[in-house]
Amino acid sequence: MTLDFNPMVSPHREDPHLFYREARAHSPMINPVLGAYMVTRYDDLTTVIDDPDTYSSAVAVPKIYWNPPEVTEVLTAGNVPETNAVVNEDEPAHRPIRRVFDAGFTGARVRAMLPTMRATAESLIDGFLGRRADLVADYAIPFVQSVINAIIGFPPEDGARIQQWTDDVNMLWNLLAPLEDRIASAHRMADYTRYLQALIDDRRAHRREDLISDLVHGANGFPGLDDDYVINVVRGAARVAGFDTTRDAITATMLAILQHPDVHERVLADPAKAIPKVTEEVLRRDAPHRGLFRITTKDTSLGGTDLPAGTMVLVLFGSGNRDETKFPEPDVVDIDRANVRDHLAFGRGLHVCPGAPMARAEIRVALETLVRRLPAMRLADDYAPTYIASYFFRGLETLDVTW
Repeated sequence: MTLDFNPMVSPHREDPHLFYREARAHSPMINPVLGAYMVTRYDDLTTVIDDPDTYSSAVAVPKIYWNPPEVTEVLTAGNVPETNAVVNEDEPAHRPIRRVFDAGFTGARVRAMLPTMRATAESLIDGFLGRRADLVADYAIPFVQSVINAIIGFPPEDGARIQQWTDDVNMLWNLLAPLEDRIASAHRMADYTRYLQALIDDRRAHRREDLISDLVHGANGFPGLDDDYVINVVRGAARVAGFDTTRDAITATMLAILQHPDVHERVLADPAKAIPKVTEEVLRRDAPHRGLFRITTKDTSLGGTDLPAGTMVLVLFGSGNRDETKFPEPDVVDIDRANVRDHLAFGRGLHVCPGAPMARAEIRVALETLVRRLPAMRLADDYAPTYIASYFFRGLETLDVTW
């Protein structure tokens, strides 16, 4: 038996939980669209995540050179490099790279970014106070862009072209996207490569307190990375993963607050206590990242399905987060859920998201500032949620509000 799942098109683009609910009733099965077995039950997901020896991360995210020849020829002509991503590394190669990468997201770095987060949030709200706002375009996108760009070490004035290049990387990762769109993105990657190389060369000569410097010079007792690896880490693990998931978590959490008057009341009454609670519950209920691929290193069995060595599986965190055997009444927003921290929105184990503390801080500051400045905010009368067409991410296209 097979179950079709394509998050790029209806009905799964609007509501992937239609598929997840059906899939959890079966043992893992092949999805012909993606060519991988869908892992949707919480217990099966943790089995995979907790056994990296059997389920290798070598294929966790697609490589841009997995695209058709029409795309890869453009990349090759532009001298666009590709290495493994951090998330694609197994041990023992993973640890030294991850420890260097972790330096960009320490508690000290999170605390150092808080003034920037608060000032950015205040400024953005000042910019739309006199009109109806779209909290995706007017708030979440520029807020997260400014924070992640500062963490990485991108000059603020380069934000627009950095975002275009980030969208291009996303496009090249999306093996379900139209071929002509991937070719267009490939043409822009040569400029991105030269831009990143110039920043690497600068940080080699002039170290700063930013992620590029950490990657170039090394950190936590481990040496710096080769230039090609730095380029790949910055354009993917840092800029894509550090932007899309946090943007989508901010807007999903605000939508849940505005859709549920009881939650909204608690947030207004005690934001310091209620916002972290609702954030974790929405990360569980509406995980911004669908999941990652794994490949079996030997013959094994998972949830009643035999998987020969070399089998691709897709671990769907969003499905596990609504597994009724783990989270009773999983579709309900319950900000007092006792086991909410067991959610898989940031992964788990060896490849747990290194930026999770920074993301939680961004979400908290963004929401605290909104509810303090605009306590009467409500959804626009004509608003209906729609979702982006994305291979990996689950996010709102718009979030229209008024007050």
